Amino acid sequence: SGNCYTFEGCGMPIKLVYGNNDGDRLGLYRDFARVGGEYLGDFGEIEADGLKIAMLHGTEEPLVKAVVASQLYDVVVRGHNHRWEVTRHGKTLLINPGEIWGNFTGLRSAAILDTSSLNVEMIELGRFKTFREILNQ
Repeated sequence: SGNCYTFEGCGMPIKLVYGNNDGDRLGLYRDFARVGGEYLGDFGEIEADGLKIAMLHGTEEPLVKAVVASQLYDVVVRGHNHRWEVTRHGKTLLINPGEIWGNFTGLRSAAILDTSSLNVEMIELGRFKTFREILNQ
């Protein structure tokens, strides 16, 4: 749940889905709520600026492929493999923001989606501990 504080004070809506290394679900729910985030459980469906967005950790690769192939979503955000990825599959944009801690790849990253252009920006967290630090530089 320490990851939650990375987003504290960033000034934008933050959503979280459960990952296989996250541990305490109740603690995540509580801590994420403290920083103004919304914990969606194992799978989340949200709408932003008219876009239908699915969020899942991606532990089961066939499930990720099925959600993308369904073409029910404009955007699918996944994780699990810790690899930064932005690819288009028909009408669906697949985004993997990489990993917040950098323990596996050495790169601490996040993604910001511009919902009007569908451009995705990779944010390297580097020495920064919070998004507020990045936004205030």
